[in-house]
Amino acid sequence: MISQTDIQGRLRLLRYGLIVLVIVTFIVALLAPYAAVVPVANQANQAAPGSVTPPQITDFLGTALLYAVVVAVLAVIVYFVYQNILQRTIKPSS
Repeated sequence: MISQTDIQGRLRLLRYGLIVLVIVTFIVALLAPYAAVVPVANQANQAAPGSVTPPQITDFLGTALLYAVVVAVLAVIVYFVYQNILQRTIKPSS
């Protein structure tokens, strides 16, 4: 069995890890499409100037926020399930 202080430490570590996961998801979802589309638009503009306008980075903001919210909701679910599991394995007080 594990002690109460060990449970708090584990939950704190999981909480910080899940926050980092949400932030990384937002950044990747925002920058990955931009990084994939801009070189193609630049090549098209070199072939025929003015034919394609490169997208703004804010064009992908809605999708990035959606992905971040979905990951945040899943992270909250994982956190509470893990907390429940840890509470069931707590060392009984003698």
